[in-house]
Amino acid sequence: MRRLLNVLLAIALSISALPATAQEKPQLWPTKEWAVSSPEEQGMSSERLARLVEFGGSNNMDSLLVTRHGHIVLEATYAPFRAGLKHRINSATKSVISTLVAMAIRDGRLDGTDRRVIEFFADRTIANLDDAKKAITIRQLLDMTSGLEWTEGLDGYPRPFFAMERSLDWSQYVLDQPTATAPGTLFYYDSGNSHLLSAILTKATGKSALDYAREVLFGPLGIDDVTWRSDRQGNSGGGAGLYMHPRDMAKIGYLYLRGGVWEGQQILPASWIENVRKADVDMREAWAKELRYGRQFWVMPGRDAYMAVGFDRQLIIVMPKLDIVAVMTGSARFPTLNGTPTRPRYGFAAIVDRLTDAVTGDAPLAADPAAMAALTQKIKEAAIEPPAPASAVPTLR
Repeated sequence: MRRLLNVLLAIALSISALPATAQEKPQLWPTKEWAVSSPEEQGMSSERLARLVEFGGSNNMDSLLVTRHGHIVLEATYAPFRAGLKHRINSATKSVISTLVAMAIRDGRLDGTDRRVIEFFADRTIANLDDAKKAITIRQLLDMTSGLEWTEGLDGYPRPFFAMERSLDWSQYVLDQPTATAPGTLFYYDSGNSHLLSAILTKATGKSALDYAREVLFGPLGIDDVTWRSDRQGNSGGGAGLYMHPRDMAKIGYLYLRGGVWEGQQILPASWIENVRKADVDMREAWAKELRYGRQFWVMPGRDAYMAVGFDRQLIIVMPKLDIVAVMTGSARFPTLNGTPTRPRYGFAAIVDRLTDAVTGDAPLAADPAAMAALTQKIKEAAIEPPAPASAVPTLR
């Protein structure tokens, strides 16, 4: 018995002495394509994911994708949106801009987030230039605490955003806004902040955010089919304007889930991701008490989840403890010809809780053919556009 114990101890010690990578399963990298698995193989319930597909159908989703342990376990497309199309990700663009800022700092193109914004625009004549505006930093743009006067917010009509896009020079429009509060003191959602970040990236790298992303982000991740609107000066839209495939959106989330590593290379600083997870900027919204903001991400500290968020629920959700990345896209629906459009308005907790509830553990489950068949049927049904109600069919005269 003693000899057996000694042998077992020696084996255990030899295993513990191996590099961590030799003790773990080989890491999957979806650069060329995602691995696909049944939910049960990745410790998730097909039955509960089928209910999630139903939830998406009643909440104006256009697509729904869930990955666990590097495998796609659920992928649904809701009519009239079709598989194979890029989706407008709206303000989730902001999180991509943030990622590029981190990479520019890594590359030495930017010397950190404490750099004053005004220094990048020394060649411009800027209106309402006071000491407060001169003090605004890159970090405050990232955290939406610049203090610039803006009336976009999170629950109203984004008039200044549209006014910016109608202007001849988007960056100049933002820079000319007066300061309403001291920089760094209050959160206020301002897509102009994000566009200034894009313009700063262009000045720092000599490339548009799109071209820089192709070099340092999209290229390494195998993302080769995107569209990104730009202003007249060639700056990629910082607050919105990026169109991506849902599977490529998931790659962005997966980069964060894997601590900034891709195919064994640290391409995004791990410290940046940790700062995102620890975001502590109070959004000061009654409906967002459990949410915090930081570096152009929305964070739920109590649930260890953080998100890239765009209007109409364009979401990239990262849940590190559960090893999950989930992507949702959505849009308005018009139930009748004369009706008011419905929009995706579900709470973030509703989707995070459903994802959490679908997890049964880390170990694979026994196959459940009946539940898998039911999930497959729900996905098929989601892709079929229902007939228009009789009241929506115009009468020909």
